[in-house]
Amino acid sequence: MMRSIVLTLMLLACSFCSMAQAPVLAVNRVDKFTKELIKQTSLYSIKEGNALKLHFNVRSVDDNYYLQFNVPQPVTIKKGTEITVVMEDGKSLKLVSDNDIISLNEADISKRMIVCTLDQAEINTLLKQQVSAVKIPTSNKGLVSVTLPAKDRPMIRTAMLLVSPKLTAR
Repeated sequence: MMRSIVLTLMLLACSFCSMAQAPVLAVNRVDKFTKELIKQTSLYSIKEGNALKLHFNVRSVDDNYYLQFNVPQPVTIKKGTEITVVMEDGKSLKLVSDNDIISLNEADISKRMIVCTLDQAEINTLLKQQVSAVKIPTSNKGLVSVTLPAKDRPMIRTAMLLVSPKLTAR
């Protein structure tokens, strides 16, 4: 009897630990050389079933905001690539990649983030609505399309709120 109770408690504890946590503010500081206020959320992973499909985080440097993606497969993405973020109302937000990504093999896929600078209209849209899908065209793998599960749809909005100007630096 005691063994089954302990086993049940351990299984519950493991299931809570394995659940994805919402993004948290990982960086909130003023750079001592440039005096810029830098905020960045933790990396959040989006899965479809058991397969890892996409990572993202949000970064702000003073009044500049960036949505950063990482596709966990060897992909090639050129600077200027249009990444489509589908909002909950069905409208699409077109973000432009600020950098090139060239992953040659599985060993270097986690090292590079696709950086998209956000303008004020894009920031406002991401703060108001949840994201339902992300579509990233690649040169070598075709279109990487990720439909966010219901539990992950508010996460980009949550990350945007974390880097908003209301929070002060440590």
